[in-house]
This record gives sequence, structure tokens and C-alpha cells, in this order.
Amino acid sequence: MAKFYEVIGRLFSRAQMKKLGGLLESSGMDVVPEGFAGFIVVVCTMATILAYFLSIVAEPVRGLLFKLSMFVSSDATVSSLWFFTGVSLAALSVGVTAAIMLVAYVALLLKADSRRRRVEEVLPDFLSLSASNVRAGMTIDQAMWYAAKPEFGILSEEVATLAKRAFGGVPFNTAIDYLADRFNSKSIRRAVALIKQGIASGGQLADILERTAEDQRQMQLLQKEIAASLLMYVLFIVFASALGAPFLFSISGKLVAILESVLSRLPSESELSASGGLGMPLAMGGKPGISSSEFMIFTIIFSTITAIFCSLIIGVIYRGNKREGIPYIPFMIGCTLLVYFIVSALLGALLSSIYV
Repeated sequence: MAKFYEVIGRLFSRAQMKKLGGLLESSGMDVVPEGFAGFIVVVCTMATILAYFLSIVAEPVRGLLFKLSMFVSSDATVSSLWFFTGVSLAALSVGVTAAIMLVAYVALLLKADSRRRRVEEVLPDFLSLSASNVRAGMTIDQAMWYAAKPEFGILSEEVATLAKRAFGGVPFNTAIDYLADRFNSKSIRRAVALIKQGIASGGQLADILERTAEDQRQMQLLQKEIAASLLMYVLFIVFASALGAPFLFSISGKLVAILESVLSRLPSESELSASGGLGMPLAMGGKPGISSSEFMIFTIIFSTITAIFCSLIIGVIYRGNKREGIPYIPFMIGCTLLVYFIVSALLGALLSSIYV
């Protein structure tokens, strides 16, 4: 089966597979890029077939497609309805494929970022221990091998693989590049570059490792101080998106519902003219320009978009990268919609005597 996936994956260009391979390596997945791409293509194809099946079998989906067709043209013929239905199904398949590819890409990015954070946390201690081993008379590959303690987690596993390659005859300058490719981390790439430069120039590797470890510790402390100083901004954004906005939307929604109920009970101008009351200022019978259901749909869509951008902004402010805010998106969306529906339910119970 893996060979079948690889055959499908070879349909993509070499440059695309190279980028995918780098992302897979940084996320810690030891799979062939062509095989992974072929697997995603198969999943997208199966999901598209399932979407077509549901659109044909499920009555709500068929009704929605028919309503959309009639919305485009009220006097649409059978051929135009079939054409619009085909276009809708094609758009549905494209949307399903794009959603699956987006989910897979985001999952790989999050896994790569998680690995990077865990490695950067223990990198200073690892470099300090490696510097001590170099001072004890070990070569750099032996020093890194003995410094790869189990408490360093993923870094120890990758360093062990690096040492095995070096002991197997691969030049150390080439083998250490493996470590830089396995993590999408500027700190590790900087440490690898300094080690290679120290080996080439014959410098004091122990001092280089120790200085690099100290710089990394200072950088981590600086990042924590920045995050602490910006905590108030994060709290304000969370409050505005998850509490303030849905609270105001729920109040506005209830006002629209009350106005809709009141206007529907007022007599129209034709009724007033028939009863001799033409020209009264309350002759406003009918409905407002937007209904309460339409306003609720608008609120849900707008609140979801706001929560997504709020999460990305939190990632930029708190950690300096918008990808760091992606894990907050489900929480922010859930909290925003939960507050909206709870406040709407409470207001509906309190104002039930005003409108029915």
C-alpha cells in the first residue's frame, strides 16, 4: 500500500516534495514525502466521494442545493438547475479537499512547533553538559553522545542518531546537519553553525558551547519577561473577543427580535386606511430589514472570525508567532459561542413578557 501512495505522490513536483519533506522532518515523522502526499490525495478523494453521496442521499443537502438554485433564478429550467447543482457539488468537493489539506498542514506545523519548544527548553543544559565533556578531554561527537541524557527527551534521541552516524563513518560536519534539519529552530541552527565554525577554525569548543548555552538562557528569560509584560494586552483581547463581543451581540439580537415582534403586531397602512386612521405615526406594520434569525447567523459567523483572528493575535503577542495561536482557536470559538447562547437564553427568559 505504501508503494501505491508513493506512485500517486510522484505526480507532484520535486520542489513541492522537498518542501513537504522538510516539514515532515521538522515534525518528527519519518515517512517518505511522496507516500504522505499520496495518502492525503487518497483521503481527499474518498472524502469527495462521500460528500457527493451525502449530497445525493441526504434530504437537507438536496433541499439546500435546490433553494440555492431557485435563489439564483426563480424561473430556472431543469437544465439550469442541474448545471447549478453540478457546480455546487464541484465547489463542495473543492472545499472538502481544501479543508483536509489545511487540517493536515496545520497539524504538521503544530507538531513541528511543539517539538521545537520542547527542544529549545533543554538546549542550554545540553550544551553546558557537552561543554563539560569537551573540557574532560572528549571529542565533540563523544561529548554530545554522553550528554544525551534521557531527561532531555526528543533532543537526546536525535543526538543519539547523530552520534551513530558520526561513529559509522559519516563526517561530523555532515552528520551534525541532520540535527539542524530535524527541528525548525533558529537556536539549534545557530548552535550547529557555531560548532561547525569552531571545528573548522580550531577554536575552543568548550567555550563556544558554554557561551551559546548562556545566550540561550538569556533569550529564554527575555521571552518570559516580554510575555509577562504583555499579559494585560492578552487578557484585554480575550475579554473583548470571548465576553464583550458576544454579550453585546446577544443584546442586539434580542432588540432585533423584540422589534420584529412589535412591528409584526402593528397594523399596516392599508388596514389603517380602511378603518379611517390613515396618517398615524404607528402605521409601520411589517418586518424590519433584518430578521432575528438572519442576525443570529451573522453573529455566529462574525464571532467565529473574530475568535480566529483573536487567537492568532494572542500567538503573535505572547510568543511572537501567529502559529502559536492556532491551538487557542477551538477554545476561543467555543467560549465565544457559549457566552452568546447563554446570555441570549437569559435575556430571552427575562424579556419573555415583552415579546412572544
